[in-house]
Amino acid sequence: MSAWAIVLACGKEQEITSGVDVGFLVLGDRPVLAHSLQTLQQCELIEGIILVVKKSRVDNTLQVVRSYGLNKVKSLVAGTGSRISNLKKGYEQLPDDATAVLVHAASRPFVELDVVTETIKAGKRYGAAIAAVRSTDAVKLAEKGQKVTKSVDRNTVWITQTPQVFKRDVFEKMLKSGVKLVDDESALLEKIRQEIHLVVSSETNMKIRTAQELERASALVNLNQ
Repeated sequence: MSAWAIVLACGKEQEITSGVDVGFLVLGDRPVLAHSLQTLQQCELIEGIILVVKKSRVDNTLQVVRSYGLNKVKSLVAGTGSRISNLKKGYEQLPDDATAVLVHAASRPFVELDVVTETIKAGKRYGAAIAAVRSTDAVKLAEKGQKVTKSVDRNTVWITQTPQVFKRDVFEKMLKSGVKLVDDESALLEKIRQEIHLVVSSETNMKIRTAQELERASALVNLNQ
């Protein structure tokens, strides 16, 4: 089974603030985008990568791809502010022989190679798989405002991340379901009653969404140098 990756580097969820794309900020000695792309490049189960970026970032992205020898990047797609639209644009670039689709957010630079590999294997086996970590804190449900409705057993709560991997037919069904994308692809799958397998990841696989998280990410890079 041939697995292809769609990496999302545009859209509101990929901005640290309005107009500032996380993927093109410098983290250590490389753009944020380059970190996860290099990991995906190393994965033997990935045949090719489709990269979705803003139209204004295409030239910058080409420089990154060439500078870091990312020859698995086979297509650059001009995306929009809509996640579901970007997924559809990426899907349109898949070759006919692609049987599994990995989706990853460029704003998660520290994804580990073994997590990528295990998520692909689980996605192929179960139809859908997502990287996730168990909640280590007490969890409260507040259905309205800040009033606690009930406590939730933290042993049953997982925090989802990317990569998320799907068999091609499952991914296609998800895109054609007409269900509005909520937070991530797995939320769509719940709506169409698709079984989802969880793959144990790490809290290091953080998403950069704020200036504070960028500082934390920079500290992690400096610690490992």
